[in-house]
Amino acid sequence: MSSRLQLLMLCINYIYGFCFFYIILINYNFIKNEVLLLRIIITVLCIMDITILYLIIVYKFTYGVFHIYYLITFILGYMNAISVKKHVKLTINVQKLIDTIKRR
Repeated sequence: MSSRLQLLMLCINYIYGFCFFYIILINYNFIKNEVLLLRIIITVLCIMDITILYLIIVYKFTYGVFHIYYLITFILGYMNAISVKKHVKLTINVQKLIDTIKRR
């Protein structure tokens, strides 16, 4: 496998980890008021769909070759998405605080 293809796969895995976090977040917001059995079924189906999509992407680019550093970049993308969400939430809260102070 060429180094160019490996670098492309690292970028794809990072972006996929980032997107994975937000897909799970959307799924949670979509099903949080449902019955427990329905929540479990929908979550399992969502995870299966995301996993199958990931496997298809890996197969199309690398013909099924999977390296451990793909998993590491996927996890880094996921963790980065968590920190971005916290930072954006903090920024929004600070902005709301500034707006309320200006109103007074």
